[in-house]
Amino acid sequence: MAEDIDAIRTELFGLNTEQAAAIITKWLEARGMSRTLASFADEVASLAALEPQEAKGASSVAGPMSATAVHSPAVAPAAEALPVPGTSSRPGKLYDTEALSAQQVPELLLTKPDPIFHGERDERKRESSQLHDFAMQVHYDRFTSGLESETHFRVEEKQVIAGRYVVIQYLGSGTFCHTVQCEDLRGMGRHRFVCVKISKNTKDIFDQNLWEVKLLKLLSSQMSAEEAARLPLLLNVFYFRETLFIVYELLRDNLYHIYKYIEECKLPRYFTVERLRHVAKQCLLTLECLHKRDVIHCDLKPENILISSLTACKIKVIDYGNAYLHHDQRCSYVQSRAYRAPEVVLGLAYDTKVDLWSLGCILMELFTGKLLFDNRSVQALLASHIAVLGAFPKRLLRDGSLTDHYFTDHSEAGQLKNGLVGKQEGRLWRFRPRKTSIAQILANNGCDDRELISFIEALVSPDPETRPSAAEALAHPFIASCPVECAPYQLTEDDTKGEAGLRLLMKYASLNDARVQDGRSKNAAVDALMQEEANPGPATPTAFREQCYINRERLEKKRARKSGTSRLAGGDMPNLDHMVISNPSSS
Repeated sequence: MAEDIDAIRTELFGLNTEQAAAIITKWLEARGMSRTLASFADEVASLAALEPQEAKGASSVAGPMSATAVHSPAVAPAAEALPVPGTSSRPGKLYDTEALSAQQVPELLLTKPDPIFHGERDERKRESSQLHDFAMQVHYDRFTSGLESETHFRVEEKQVIAGRYVVIQYLGSGTFCHTVQCEDLRGMGRHRFVCVKISKNTKDIFDQNLWEVKLLKLLSSQMSAEEAARLPLLLNVFYFRETLFIVYELLRDNLYHIYKYIEECKLPRYFTVERLRHVAKQCLLTLECLHKRDVIHCDLKPENILISSLTACKIKVIDYGNAYLHHDQRCSYVQSRAYRAPEVVLGLAYDTKVDLWSLGCILMELFTGKLLFDNRSVQALLASHIAVLGAFPKRLLRDGSLTDHYFTDHSEAGQLKNGLVGKQEGRLWRFRPRKTSIAQILANNGCDDRELISFIEALVSPDPETRPSAAEALAHPFIASCPVECAPYQLTEDDTKGEAGLRLLMKYASLNDARVQDGRSKNAAVDALMQEEANPGPATPTAFREQCYINRERLEKKRARKSGTSRLAGGDMPNLDHMVISNPSSS
């Protein structure tokens, strides 16, 4: 109880009576303290009567704010009081299942296929090609010999990395790294606060993260300034305590976190058809820059698209560690399952168009709040593809190296014919797709925009030969009609009285006033708004992002090990594969 009281004292610091009362009321209600709650309500009423109106106006973030108020430091509401997200909502039922016995299916359908590789690396070209290089600093001290005592680098809040980067907060985690927000003690202006990517320590992961640095440096050297601005800005890369660190410009929330947070907190819808248009166009412009240089991103998903301005709907595509060069050897195990193209699943050679498929899935998810395709298993994914898009082209099934691991089209004694079969949740099933469509799914979510429907259908065409390229998709009427400016996102006055709305206002200061002032052009006004974000980093709470990571990135492991949520609720915050973000004073 004492720890709870200390925590709520921290939450209340800097809030006015109304904001503080709302938090305390929730705290008392959660603990069933009805008598204390009644007494507290009386106290609040008497305090409200005594508090001067002008003082309320001066301290409230909900009303119109002066320039001084926008830029003044503020204490954000505590993360723990906000909703904890559930797993990413799966689509409605897209298939039926029929239990089977192992004797009913060929043995090949019971084995998990190994990844296969497409294309060949041309060693002669490689040996004769021009070499590129970059300098990487190695930081070390004179008191340590040999190897570090721990394999993985452990991080604590307020820790100083390499004598330069002060850890502020956890940002996110992935397969290959963890990211933290840091203050650069040598940084100036907009680069005073940065994102530091900390590589996990295995040889393969080290090389994978180093590949991202090499690719970004190579691309930026080949691009115009306008094109390079679409990539995340790489600020530094160094080696410290047997760990690779990559420093990027600090962006804001990723699209998954922001749509989930806004949905959970019941704030005004962010991803309208108009904002989908702007997100799609910016992603396509980035993909066009990559694809014309033979680079396939291979891991496009909401978590890898970050917001640079919430008000103006400006985004950047990040995380290039899984990218492949189209002319090089490519592995079949790419893309997160929910966004994986059919040709990848079935084991065909793939190209840049797999990124277009992922983009179509992302746009549908942002609008509906649900995954377009069920990703519980590869078979569930394929069944969902068929349910939404119809039967696969025969060429895909015929030429797919992995088709026989999922489909059977022949009949032997007592065995199934023409089935999509596989294991899910420990049992063997036959999957029977239920027919639906992109138009129907959008209609169920209140949208009948014909251009959007046509655009999504083109992006998720199951045949890559009929799927548009990034350049072709940019010419689609849905994108061609995209205005230069996006209508600014605004919260209502009621929204700003709640905890979640207040947090957004504190982190995205330009939400307070997105109007053009002083006769400036729209472009100048938007640019100014993007520079006026006084509080850098994401708006979503740390605990919210950590829970999102547990729920989404570790879903398969979570089933096997039961619930990561219970560990979080029990105070055992997962160390995120050997990473700890904690306040050293509390340990």
